[in-house]
Amino acid sequence: MMKKNKKYGKIERVMKMKETFNWTLFLQPYELAINGFIIKLESIKQQYILNGKKNPIELITGRVKTPESILEKAKRLQVAFEDIPEKIQDIGGIRITCKYINDVYYVFDLLKSRKDIEIVLIKDYIKEPKTSGYRSLHAIARYHVETIDGQQPIYIEFQIRTLAMHLWASIEHSLKYKYVRNIPKNIRTRLLKASEITAELDAEMSYIQAEVEAANGLHHPVEEVLKKHQDSELEWGINTLKRGSL
Repeated sequence: MMKKNKKYGKIERVMKMKETFNWTLFLQPYELAINGFIIKLESIKQQYILNGKKNPIELITGRVKTPESILEKAKRLQVAFEDIPEKIQDIGGIRITCKYINDVYYVFDLLKSRKDIEIVLIKDYIKEPKTSGYRSLHAIARYHVETIDGQQPIYIEFQIRTLAMHLWASIEHSLKYKYVRNIPKNIRTRLLKASEITAELDAEMSYIQAEVEAANGLHHPVEEVLKKHQDSELEWGINTLKRGSL
């Protein structure tokens, strides 16, 4: 009976916490972090342009999840309300869009070299796409936000993808919303096929880029990233997609 009472007591405390929770205050450090990183990354982009160097970044966007979206994800993943800050690690998100796959990995290396964040988790959906066909490079980073109460550690998710990946992901996301995460099988099959095509497009464009630069006698660190990350991963990613469509 004592254990049962303790259980109900905990449920009541959590329910009361949800009702009185100050979401504006909770989300403010995420807003500060995302706005700050957009400025930092835009500055890096401008430095490449002003110095006449090849710019690996096309677009930078950011968002902070709404309370409704956070609670929906917590419910879906069975995360307790009090565990949300630690276990829902994409409350704040930065998306960096690039022209080429080798640029994606180059930007990722730039993030890894930063002293103000600590990369704690990497999800490489380019090397191993999701069964849906989704492709992108995700990195979860721990970041300390300066507040009036001192530093507050939070998690930020960085999504780095090509323009082709972004087109596919945007359409799939809108269809998920339309069909409430239950996309019909025939549309899922066509989406997977479209993902294969975008993977092949990304691969071909990257090889064209390298060939043009070589013909012009250019040598840029991006080419080294191409050798370091891309050759095996492009083949692996495309083959994984094709196996998933069989």
